[in-house]
Amino acid sequence: MRPTFVKSLLIALIVLPLIGVIPTTWTWNPRLLDTLTTTVLMIAAVTLLNHLIGYAAGKAIAFRTGRLIRLMELLISLPLFLPVLLLSFGLYLTWIRLGLADQFLGVLLVLLLPTLPYTIRIYTNGFQALGEQMMEQMILIQPNRFKRFFFLTGPMMRSSLQSVTLLVTVIALSQYALVALIGGGVVRMIALEAFPLYTGNSLVAAKEATIWLIALPFLIYFVQLMVFSSWVRLVRRLLDGRNDPARNEDIWKEKGVTRH
Repeated sequence: MRPTFVKSLLIALIVLPLIGVIPTTWTWNPRLLDTLTTTVLMIAAVTLLNHLIGYAAGKAIAFRTGRLIRLMELLISLPLFLPVLLLSFGLYLTWIRLGLADQFLGVLLVLLLPTLPYTIRIYTNGFQALGEQMMEQMILIQPNRFKRFFFLTGPMMRSSLQSVTLLVTVIALSQYALVALIGGGVVRMIALEAFPLYTGNSLVAAKEATIWLIALPFLIYFVQLMVFSSWVRLVRRLLDGRNDPARNEDIWKEKGVTRH
């Protein structure tokens, strides 16, 4: 098959389904504002927890072997083999006893079930791609773990960081049953707003909610592109020593210029 035909086919499969959700008229639904705020806060919190937990777990698993590590990988991947909704029924009863049902924190924790296994796998593969020798060299270059992440590990694992952010965003946005069960209709996200509108007669409002479901991943993707590009440029400037006063003074002296 020709590459042009394959590209055209992929574009058609992606674009054509989106044409039907474009609203002919736009009437702002006031309920969407609160729902959108909750959705963005939820995505930010879930993404942050995924990065913190997935980074540590992926680094711990990447360069170790043994029965304990294999058991950990199996337990971490368990939500991928079992229906998440099945696990959430048991969690729902536990959440009621703990007072986390119908709460933002309860929904936040349950959204880790369908997202964290993918995050840990992405980070594990990212660290394995870097290699254990590279990680040891980075420790020798910069013992401080925060500076090491800012100058070395973070920029080198940029693709893993971006993949985790985008994947968690898409999965969290698409969870209707989990949010409806644990949130109890109190914690409302865009998916909970769109589904009842489609089953009712508010087709225009449903399309508006769907537009936000499509737009949020794109917005987050482009925002993180700008953030990571700025991060890499800043690291390059700092490593080049352009902001080092002593180095700049030596350069001026070599040129024979006295600065006052």
